[in-house]
Amino acid sequence: MEQTRPAFYKIFVADLDRAATFYAECLGFSEQRRVDAGPFEEVILIPAQTGAALVLCRWSDGRALENGNAHGPVGFYVGQLDSTMEQMKGAGATVTFGPVDFSGARMAILTDPDGHQLELIEKGD
Repeated sequence: MEQTRPAFYKIFVADLDRAATFYAECLGFSEQRRVDAGPFEEVILIPAQTGAALVLCRWSDGRALENGNAHGPVGFYVGQLDSTMEQMKGAGATVTFGPVDFSGARMAILTDPDGHQLELIEKGD
């Protein structure tokens, strides 16, 4: 049996271009392709190194987005937590929690411009 691994994480956003720029500039993702599927459009972003893709999706009918409480943050390992947080804040994110040190690592939770929670983790030495 082939080993199962995450392929992508999908989040819905109001503005595809703004969201794609946010994730590219703040976390180093690059656009792989765009898909127009009729009822929705997607931008598929890939990480600079190996890992799951991030799919940004926008409903074509312009429906309002509602962020529920039945999911946790999307997690990202980062090289420099503090500088990444500052860059994200400058791009419209807000700090929800942290940063805090725990188990030899630092972490913080931010909310992106569309209201999605992002957990950033800087591994310790």
